[in-house]
Amino acid sequence: MKCRYLFIYILVLLSGIFYARFYQQDREVKSAVFSPVSANPKNLIDINKLTPADYEHIIEKLNVVFVLTSDSQKQVYFNDEEIHSLTLSPSKEQVAFTYYPDELGDQGLSLILLDLGDKKTKEIFSTKFPSWDITSGIQWLGEDHLIFLRHCGTSCQGMSLLNIRTGKVKNATISYQSFPDQAPFTHFEDWVGRTYRMEGFANYIKSKQVDNKSYLVFALEDAVGKKLSEEAIEFLPTTY
Repeated sequence: MKCRYLFIYILVLLSGIFYARFYQQDREVKSAVFSPVSANPKNLIDINKLTPADYEHIIEKLNVVFVLTSDSQKQVYFNDEEIHSLTLSPSKEQVAFTYYPDELGDQGLSLILLDLGDKKTKEIFSTKFPSWDITSGIQWLGEDHLIFLRHCGTSCQGMSLLNIRTGKVKNATISYQSFPDQAPFTHFEDWVGRTYRMEGFANYIKSKQVDNKSYLVFALEDAVGKKLSEEAIEFLPTTY
């Protein structure tokens, strides 16, 4: 009888060992199979594999980020997920990018900061409502802030200012006015309540760095799409 129980015990033990090894191998196989970067190294690249020179050839097409050179085009990934917007800091020491992490599902968007020196990453912003909170690509405004558009309503846009050191977000408003008896204009109320009026509609908004100063630039056009001018507003980071 004792031998019978011993045999059953050994059989259960061996079954457990076999199952554990099979489960581990199965996990490894699944990990390899479901890694798009590993499966397609010719056309995909992990962001941690980018060289400093690669950042000179980053482009965004249809909400997807690529490294485009004369002889190749590779889509950029992070944690086996597509990157949707990517921007290099003015100092070229940090990269900010957005992607949909698997744990949040298709509806959750994360904004990640990558230090190019030690290759460490950290999440500095996330939302479960990206169609409301982040409606554009991201841009640096100086070395410590990022900007991106957000949903506002009819005839307006919101613009978020994210402090990467504190994680705090402030919102500004861009509105557009047009009346039959006067030319259209753009009204901008910044993150501390200062207001600006610019003739024409803002076709696009960008940031730029000149002599260690940061500017928010509005590219303006008239009601029929003719280019007018660019209006630059200096960003004073000590205010924020």
